Amino acid sequence: MRQKPIGTGPFKLAEWKPNDVIRLVKNRDYWKPGRPYLDAMEWRIMPSQSTRILTFVAGQADMTGGPNTVNANARKDIRAQSPKAVCEVAAGNVTASLLINHKAPPFDNLKVRRAISLALDRREFVKAMQGDARLGGFVMSPPFGNWGLTPEQLEAVPGFGKDVERNRAQARKLMAEAGYGPNNKLKVNYIVRQGTSSFLVGASLVADQLRSIYIEGELEQKEYTVLTGMLIKGAYTLAFDRTGTAIDDPDNVFYEMFKCASVRNYSKYCNREVEAKIEEQSAAVDPVKRKNLVQALDLLLQQDVARAVLFQPISTACWHPYVKGYLRATNGNYTHYRLEDVWLDK
Repeated sequence: MRQKPIGTGPFKLAEWKPNDVIRLVKNRDYWKPGRPYLDAMEWRIMPSQSTRILTFVAGQADMTGGPNTVNANARKDIRAQSPKAVCEVAAGNVTASLLINHKAPPFDNLKVRRAISLALDRREFVKAMQGDARLGGFVMSPPFGNWGLTPEQLEAVPGFGKDVERNRAQARKLMAEAGYGPNNKLKVNYIVRQGTSSFLVGASLVADQLRSIYIEGELEQKEYTVLTGMLIKGAYTLAFDRTGTAIDDPDNVFYEMFKCASVRNYSKYCNREVEAKIEEQSAAVDPVKRKNLVQALDLLLQQDVARAVLFQPISTACWHPYVKGYLRATNGNYTHYRLEDVWLDK
């Protein structure tokens, strides 16, 4: 499946050269008559963002790729060099978090987890992402999301308040109660995805900020599949990661990330009270009642530090005006890549 994927989509795999190119051809047995319009597509893999921008503005690429392809600075360059290009900014239904393995002492201690959450300055993470992030909880926040916490609600969450030094003073007190201090520092390792600069920036900032509460550690870069395997097995202590869900519905977030037996419950968090609340919000028919339940559950998970949410990424996609029929989702990464209605007016 990883080498020769098959499916019922509008395109079929013709060629895949790892770290170079993916070529797709029209699926002539596609179930929808007359689709897709395109005969083929080529996805070129370019680690360098400057190369990606030059390729696009030179007209050698019709559109940009996934959510990490173009950042806010690149968007400005594209608009300056190719003013007719269409660029849209949207949320990705993704949360960037410090994953904390609840099965690995001392992180089974709520005092240590709360100290970590208090010590993290979320606004510095947003600033470090240079326009590609915003504050948010576990569920996608407005204006892109329908269910998530508002800025006012987030202010009450440990670590989201603006008085960073006050937060860190509380954090050091909690760490002292757990037995840590200047003469007894907590040594850790952070695992992070290899080869993506924004991931490294986020992980480095975590490590730097947690030194303020006597936690010291080194970054270990892992290839994506290796990293994912370690997260699933719980073979780690702390990890920086971004976790996305398919659509803007709380069930995607809560069932995948916080049910005790979920494969994507990377932090190995298990709380039966939370599981009951997950079921309750899912069964709520009235959307107003459900939203209240969802936001209360998001706040509870923040207080329990199931994961330490850092920010919600936002992303840019650009395409030339001759690309027709492309509709980009404003609240997710995964619902606009079938491209069955796309055609080129060239």
